[in-house]
Amino acid sequence: MKPEYHRRITTKALESHVSPVALDAIIAANLGQDALRYQWGHDYYHYDNNAFAASDAYVEEQRQVTRQSLAKAIPVLAWQAFGRLTHTVQDFYAHSNYVALWREQHPGRASDEIVPLPGDGPTATRLFSGRLYYPLEVLSFVPTLGRLITFLLPRDAHAWMNKDDPSRPDFNLAYIAAVKRTVIEFQKLTQSLTVEQADLFRDKA
Repeated sequence: MKPEYHRRITTKALESHVSPVALDAIIAANLGQDALRYQWGHDYYHYDNNAFAASDAYVEEQRQVTRQSLAKAIPVLAWQAFGRLTHTVQDFYAHSNYVALWREQHPGRASDEIVPLPGDGPTATRLFSGRLYYPLEVLSFVPTLGRLITFLLPRDAHAWMNKDDPSRPDFNLAYIAAVKRTVIEFQKLTQSLTVEQADLFRDKA
């Protein structure tokens, strides 16, 4: 997703759970995952190119860094690791066909009923994420060329599949799922901590 929406999603999910200082650090690390140097060769940061296993492993690695940092009483490193984690899980919904599969399997259900965790069955077996077809994919981000370039790309390209902003189909579903998943990740983390570590992570008086 575009930085504005990563920021909104993370704020909506966490602002009542952590201090403003903690939230700012988490958001900064989340947005840092979209730095230019991470746009190539880091598919696992964004669930791009069907890098599901690698992305899942990266998320688990950042969970461990978060817990280890809190065990050492270094909350800044924990917030940074958690921020990186949230970016990746939020991109899962924006860069894959997960929400389209959910909508297909639950016709007529309201968007806010979406379940953000993948399960077994069709949702797992038919899941794929947008591929990056270089060099044309890069040109798809250029405002004056983007629309034309996109039509030259296969339908499984990131340019077609992304739900990075409200102009894209299923953006609302992806947004809601990303908020829910971010809350789940926070709950999963804090439940695995001691009371003291959880308080340190929240940074709330």
